[in-house]
Amino acid sequence: MAKIGELKIKILHNLTESYIAGDKKQVKDVFKLVNENKDFRELYLFYEEIENMYLEDEVLAKLYVENVEKLLKEKVEKVEKYYKKIVKELPKEVINEVEVYNHLDVLSENDSLKNIDKKIMARRKLVEHLTKKKKITESTNVHTNNEHLLHFVLAERFNNDFDKMLSEEEKTKLSEILSMSQDDLSAGFNTLKEEIDDKINDMMLTENEEGVKNKLDNVLKEARQLPITKYNYYKLQQLRNGL
Repeated sequence: MAKIGELKIKILHNLTESYIAGDKKQVKDVFKLVNENKDFRELYLFYEEIENMYLEDEVLAKLYVENVEKLLKEKVEKVEKYYKKIVKELPKEVINEVEVYNHLDVLSENDSLKNIDKKIMARRKLVEHLTKKKKITESTNVHTNNEHLLHFVLAERFNNDFDKMLSEEEKTKLSEILSMSQDDLSAGFNTLKEEIDDKINDMMLTENEEGVKNKLDNVLKEARQLPITKYNYYKLQQLRNGL
């Protein structure tokens, strides 16, 4: 049975490694693999979206899981042949797991006496995931560190030529972030926070409109609370440059 979540992590890992290595052909090949099959791409993006999905009502979350399970089975069955094609083309390597992807992969399996217990547990865990407010946290998981940042920047540009996806300056900056050590990341992160803090405080001193002041205050609070990750470092860079 196709395990879309497991394959998705492999794709993102391969994408990051290829990008850092400067292998333009491999980056374009990976994008093509994701994009050329409509059903597979829909599943791929769904797995991405559900990571941060939040449903306040538990009854609604249970209903959502029930309907998702039916659709997942149908979609995964449709992409079974294409899934096998991608698996053959990607390197075999050990990767870190993403828990919510595992739950979705279990739900996409055909029902049998052997997996009833796994399915019950996956449904429960998925409901818990959906009803829990999300907060980006520091993780040693490669997926949420390097790959998610790269995917965030490039995901909407599947059909573009690699050289046109990012400017040379953007490529350089992104490569620098992806290759940062934890010590450099921590130091740079704190410096960015201080710069943003100073800029926003200066703006608030000269701003007369209360509504704008409140918005600036909210942005400042959010920036101060961001945990140290490469993804958040990129976000802070974008915020600082936009102030």
